[in-house]
Amino acid sequence: MASLFSSRFANIANNQIHTSLDIGSGKVSCLIAKINNAGSIEIIGAGHQESKGLSSGNITDLEELESSIRKCVESAEKMAAETARSVILSFSSGKPEARILKIEVELQGSVVTEKDLEKVYDSLRGQNTFVGKKILHVVPLQFSIDGSKGIKNPIDMYGEKLSLDVSIISVEENAVKNFYRVVNKADLEVSDIIFSPYACGLSVLDEEERDLGVALVDIGYDLTTVSIFINKAIVSTSIIPLGGALITKDIAKIFSLSIVDAEKIKIINGQLIVGAVEGGATIEAKQLGGDNELLDPIEVSRAHLTEIIKPRVQEILETVREEILKSGYNKLITNRVVFTGGASQMDGLLYLGSEVLDKKSRLGRPKLVSGLPDNMSGSAFSTVNGLLKYISTESNDLKPKIVSNNRDEVNIVVRFNKFKKWILENF
Repeated sequence: MASLFSSRFANIANNQIHTSLDIGSGKVSCLIAKINNAGSIEIIGAGHQESKGLSSGNITDLEELESSIRKCVESAEKMAAETARSVILSFSSGKPEARILKIEVELQGSVVTEKDLEKVYDSLRGQNTFVGKKILHVVPLQFSIDGSKGIKNPIDMYGEKLSLDVSIISVEENAVKNFYRVVNKADLEVSDIIFSPYACGLSVLDEEERDLGVALVDIGYDLTTVSIFINKAIVSTSIIPLGGALITKDIAKIFSLSIVDAEKIKIINGQLIVGAVEGGATIEAKQLGGDNELLDPIEVSRAHLTEIIKPRVQEILETVREEILKSGYNKLITNRVVFTGGASQMDGLLYLGSEVLDKKSRLGRPKLVSGLPDNMSGSAFSTVNGLLKYISTESNDLKPKIVSNNRDEVNIVVRFNKFKKWILENF
């Protein structure tokens, strides 16, 4: 495949600066990095903020989200002593869809040449089944010649008919426009948009896992994404409107705590195995409105906490199981599910996940990157790390060959607005 598809990092100037921006359902995160022409990444700036102006991944308030993006990027810029001008972007909404297409061209007994591949690409460009959708990725699954499958490079091979199976990831075009809009309002250009699970998979999955088949489950703040990788491509993806926020709200309501305190208790003391904690163990916490000195702290039973958390997590996992079965790929993926995301780190999740899904489970964390702050090295930051991995690794994504990109018109407006702002501030 390497000879067929371009390598991004081959054209990267040594130690060129790149910025990744992930707009998640619960937080906005940003990394600024130096990437050399060997694909090595060094983080020089990092920041994250609560993502205000979003609900279930959809924009509800442009100004609030713009403010979150600005604060996040400014934190990373301050640490890096660099100014971010353009970002590689990911987000988790827009009704994503993974569709498998088969493209065929006649060879008439001749040798496969680059021109034949161009015919395949032309046929892909001519597809009119994505009205109202923005194509984010076009990833080849396999070439076939005269029905013989599994061919990785058909160049110079003889045959009558050349076929290509591709996975095409698309999202609603208006959702993309809105995310472009809010990022541009924050005085940033968008160099590319990457599907969040695609970036996340590059960050936490081994290449062999993505090739043989694996389900990646990203449990976020109020969304859970289920994506199935086979042949290094996403062949199925779905979004479940359930996440860690439901657990936090349950804890807050039942124990009369603030959302902030309930979230801390969930992260630090969340446990899914009944009987794993002593029956009388408790956690001291402030009551809701506890700034009032007349209100005494309350004792939260750890056993009771488990009884609250487990049913919600079980609900999420059972819905994940339904989505995997619905995809039709349950028997094709290896006996493996990888969990990631901020709500995936509770003790006992892997045990419960294996039990509910009937598959081996592991926790996916971003691979070690030089300069990555400790507080951004966990599963909650898998996607923003994966965006840099996407830039720095060799790509089999056909999108640059298939999809025209007119973002330059938008980015010219951004550059003009920046110039206008500078004039107003300095004269």
